[in-house]
Amino acid sequence: MTAFECTLCGKCCMHAGDALIEIEKRLTSRDFLCRQKVVGGTFRARVEERFLDAFRDTAENDRHPSWCPFLRGLPGEEGKYICTIHNSRPLICRSYVCCTMRIFDSGGEEVGKVKGRRSLVTGDADLVRCWDEGVAPLATDDDIAWKSEVAAILGRSGYRVEAYE
Repeated sequence: MTAFECTLCGKCCMHAGDALIEIEKRLTSRDFLCRQKVVGGTFRARVEERFLDAFRDTAENDRHPSWCPFLRGLPGEEGKYICTIHNSRPLICRSYVCCTMRIFDSGGEEVGKVKGRRSLVTGDADLVRCWDEGVAPLATDDDIAWKSEVAAILGRSGYRVEAYE
């Protein structure tokens, strides 16, 4: 297994951002007192110097009030997003991993992912069929053994799996 690597899709911060973080007070041009809405408590967020220009552009965030207030588009990279407070983000954000496994077809295109512990998310009908017939019946509670078996099952069907710790 490899360490999880973020693809900068931004979906985690688009769909849950405002439910997790609320800016309570601007302290300086870069520093904010924020509330962690789910776990409670406050933290100090600092916009990183390299992201200041991106942070000042609030147009996209204004159109999407459910986004985290610190999420911004990566300048010059269509469809890529950055956390402008990455180094000072709260623990709930630090511990979040959007998926535990990514599944690729024979051409190297991502066709699915496993979210949470064992939930498949895909639009690939062949992968769904393979999952339903080969993976869903697996009866082990050992996550490491399960991931290994899933990789073998999907591998026999032409898929490549990246499993994360």
